Amino acid sequence: MEYEDRRNRGVPVEQADHEGIARALREHPAKKGVVFNIAVTVLEVGGGIGLFHLAKGISGNDVAAYLAGSIAPLLGALVVWVRSRKFSGASAAMFAFVALSAVVALVVGRTDPKVLLYKDCAITALVGLVFGLSCVLMPRPVVFYFAQRYGTDGTREGMSAFDKMWVAYPAFRHGMYQISIIWTVIYLLQTGATALIIASTTFSTAYNWNQILPITAFVVAIGLTVIIARHGQRIGRQEAADAAGDQGNSSK
Repeated sequence: MEYEDRRNRGVPVEQADHEGIARALREHPAKKGVVFNIAVTVLEVGGGIGLFHLAKGISGNDVAAYLAGSIAPLLGALVVWVRSRKFSGASAAMFAFVALSAVVALVVGRTDPKVLLYKDCAITALVGLVFGLSCVLMPRPVVFYFAQRYGTDGTREGMSAFDKMWVAYPAFRHGMYQISIIWTVIYLLQTGATALIIASTTFSTAYNWNQILPITAFVVAIGLTVIIARHGQRIGRQEAADAAGDQGNSSK
């Protein structure tokens, strides 16, 4: 909040802020959290598929199996919170998704289980639109909060560096908006592909693809995100160097 207040008052970001951001990124880089993030993703996706088929085998009920599979994403969000002590926007979105899934399952899922998967398609499309609309309707685009989780080691200090970068670097903010548009397009394409699979296969097969395709889309989006992020980092380093030079000149 200190950084936001300073920016709103038009007070320039001090060199100490640049140094603090650089230090936090060095001490809490994304590569330190790779194993953790992979483990959480395996828990959320692999655990979801495993719980689904386990519940399906025990109960023989598609709706019950679907709800059982929803437990894994909640566990993943809980693990992230335990590590960072920070309830991120990504975790909030995940909890909202699972809550909506439960409501739909109880209301209409018993009539046609495939409605649950089509609901996921609709939500994926909605998520894509949220990525795009958040650029104009929210102070920070939703993709920023996912970047906080996967762009650092997942600790509180690492995630806080992103808050500071948002305020300090215009190029960083611009990159977040570019990435948001990319994610919007990818998720809308994923929605179309998933809907076709649901319509042409069994519920169990479609459920598996419904867990795999989001990760595929995520990996593609991340790859494009990394390209944009590296470009932004180069610009950010140049901005920091320019700011240091300006402050050095003004102190003479």
